[in-house]
Formats: sequence, C-alpha cells, structure tokens
Amino acid sequence: MQTPRFRQNLLGWPPLRSLLGWPVFPVLLQLPALVLLAWLAWIGWGLGTDMPTADLKLFRKTNLATLAVWGTWWPLMILVALSLGRAWCTACPMELANRLADALARQLGWPRLGIKPWLRAGWLALGAYFLLQLLVAGVALHRVPHLTALLLLALPGLALLTGLLFSEQRSFCKLLCPANPLLSVYGRYTPLQLDVADPAICASCKGRECVAPDRRLRFDARSCPSLLRPFKRQPSDGCVLCFQCAKACPLDNVGYGLAEVGAPSRAAALLGPVESVFVLIASGFVVHEVVGEARWLDAHFHAAPELVSGWLPSLPFGWLEATWYLLVLPALIWLLAVIAIRLTGFRRPLATLLRAAATGAAPVVALAHLAKALAKLSSWGGYLPLALAEPRGLDHFARIQAEELAAPGSIVPLAPLGGVMLLLMLLVALWWWRRPHAPELRGPLRVGLVGSLLLFGGVLACWWV
Repeated sequence: MQTPRFRQNLLGWPPLRSLLGWPVFPVLLQLPALVLLAWLAWIGWGLGTDMPTADLKLFRKTNLATLAVWGTWWPLMILVALSLGRAWCTACPMELANRLADALARQLGWPRLGIKPWLRAGWLALGAYFLLQLLVAGVALHRVPHLTALLLLALPGLALLTGLLFSEQRSFCKLLCPANPLLSVYGRYTPLQLDVADPAICASCKGRECVAPDRRLRFDARSCPSLLRPFKRQPSDGCVLCFQCAKACPLDNVGYGLAEVGAPSRAAALLGPVESVFVLIASGFVVHEVVGEARWLDAHFHAAPELVSGWLPSLPFGWLEATWYLLVLPALIWLLAVIAIRLTGFRRPLATLLRAAATGAAPVVALAHLAKALAKLSSWGGYLPLALAEPRGLDHFARIQAEELAAPGSIVPLAPLGGVMLLLMLLVALWWWRRPHAPELRGPLRVGLVGSLLLFGGVLACWWV
C-alpha cells in the first residue's frame, strides 16, 4: 500500500503556495540576483591586480565583491544546500540567462547541438569545479577583486553561450555549473525534499502535466525543464527546485518539505560516478580548508608542497599547493581506504568500491565543509558593514593598515564552533551508520564513514588547540 511521502508539506501553507504559484516566481528572485552579480563585478573591476599577497589577505575582506562572493555567498550556499537542498538553484541568475538565450535561439530557429549522455552526467561541471579550485590556489582568484569580477562576468556569459549552442533547456546547469557537483551531493542530506505528496494520486492522473512535452516551453507552470519525472524522484537526480512541476500539477500533489525517510527522494542509494569523484576530490580540498583554521597544523600540512617548492623554485607555490590538496592528498586518502576495504574481503570492482566508500564519507565531508563555511562567515562577517558602507574597500583597507581603524574580529570563537560541528558530525555519522544500505556494500560504506570521521573529526578537535 502506498503512503503519503511527507511528514510536513510546506507547500500546504497557503502564503508559501501563493508565492510559488505567482507567475513571475522564480524570475522575481533571479533578475535581482543577476543585477547584483553585475554590480559586484563593477565593484571589483580593476582592483587588486598590483597588490602583494599580504595586502590582498586584508583587502579581499574590505572589498564587497570578494567579500560577497567568497566570504558570504559560497559559505551560505553550503549551508543552504545542507539545510534546504538545492534552494540556491531557485534564485540562480545563470539559469535565467541560460533560459533567455535558449528562448532566443528557439525564436530564431537556428540549429543547435544535443547533449551527449556523458556530458549530461556532469563531467564537464565537475571539471569546472576542479578548475575553479585550481585558479583559487594558482592565481589567488578568491583574493583579487578584479579576477573575481571576471568570474562574475564569465558565469552568465557561459550560461548565455550554452543556451545558444545546445538545444536542451538548462544546458549550463547540466554542463558547466561549477556548483552543480557540490549541490548534487550536499543536497542529499537534508530531509527537506521535493516529492509527490500522495503516490496514489499520481498513479490515477491522466494528464501528467508535470511531464507533458507540450508544456515544456511555457513561461510559467511548465512541465519539468530538467526532463525529470516528479512522481519518480531519485536522490541527486538534478532537480533544481524551480517548482514548475508544482505549478503545473492540477491536483496540487507536488510538495516540498519534511519528506519521509522512505520517500524515493531520500533513498539510501550510492552516489553517482560524477558525485563520487567530486567527494574524492573534495576530501583533499576540505582537509586543506579546515586545516587552514589551525595555524600550527597548517604549517605541517604545507610541509610537502614547501619541500617541493624548494626543489623547484621556478614553479609558483600556488600551483604546487593546488596539486598537493586536489590530487596528491586525495590519492593518498583513497589509496588507504582501498587497502582497508580490500583487507575486509571486499572483492567487487574498484569503481563500485570507490562509489560505496565515497557514499559513506560524503556526509562527513559535507559537514566538515560546513564547519569551514561557518568559520569563514564568522571571521569575515564583521567586515560586511564596512564593505556595504564603502563597497570598493580602498579607504577602509588603508585605515586598517595604518591602524586608524580596528580590524573586526570573529563573530563566534573558533573553538566552540569546532566543538559544536564535531558533535553534529558524530550524530550524523551514527545516523548514517544505521541507514539501510545493501548488506554487500556496508563494508566499504562504513570504512569511508569511519575513515572520514577520524580524519575530519581529528582536525576539528585541533581547533581547540
């Protein structure tokens, strides 16, 4: 017997239902976000390119472009993904730019390309995430306002270009969005999901408006532009919470809220190949992020790239650092995981082993990433009033350097923040340990879970030192 899939359906609340049912939603959010993005690009344009690294570490906090992108938006996106799912996608201005370009191309009627299955799987988007992290380390993308401005212009530009070149809707989201792998993985771990309220109602539906091809190009109340079937949700299936299916459903049977544990959107399934590789890469990157909050530990962490830098002084240290935590360190971490899993007697293919281990590690990696995000919001947040008062940040930067103005401190001390996140990590690990995964995969799942818990829990414990 089929049962309803929500403990609490937030779309049952009339004010929220009315807001989401408004014809200009989510454009009402996306258009101001696009304008804000352009404004931030203007604020950062031309600044920071001639500053030494030591000065940029302060200037990135007084300039609103770098503060908003790297100190506010990116940490908040992680927090939102782990609490509300892919809610950021609802307001993403790149989806609007991509949609406008797609509509223009359809209106002009020129031939466009299809998207190959391997591209639709998200490998280019994963490459974009990897490239973004390389640029952060290699050229200090996150510290130089001018480079941040270029990124803010490049993203909607790529969204427009992919809309003109590819015939599928949301081509940028599927192909090139660097946040897509992160949102896909982290969005799994919130009980707030989009699903159908009652499967029996969907089974009796004759019109299937949520998937009807003739509704796909409407301005509002479209069938799913991502070509998903809302009545057969799967974990990490690419739903971007545009709520078009909820608008299209004449029976008001699409909901969003606290989904039951047994709902398909919350099934205990393995991560997909792209998601698994993201976790493998992110394990090294997130170690680098959380270690950076403990200075004494950070010095030991960077001993390896500094040693290589002494042998190869002609190579910029940033590229060596990126190679260390994006390639070498993840390879070492997962080599140890493979050895441990093989010692348990697991003999299935290596790809299955890694997918299972990554699935076990993913919630811990996500919470460690959240810990860093909250630490950054705390340490950068005090600069926000200064940056809002003087967006380009040059005057406040000079005054803080001259000690005419005190540099804002952290909002929350690091040690208690680390303690709270460590406790949360332990609770989530206990919950994940008890999830009903396939018996033959429990070994690698638990090795991934316990190994990541020891690694990241140990680093968070060092925040107290």
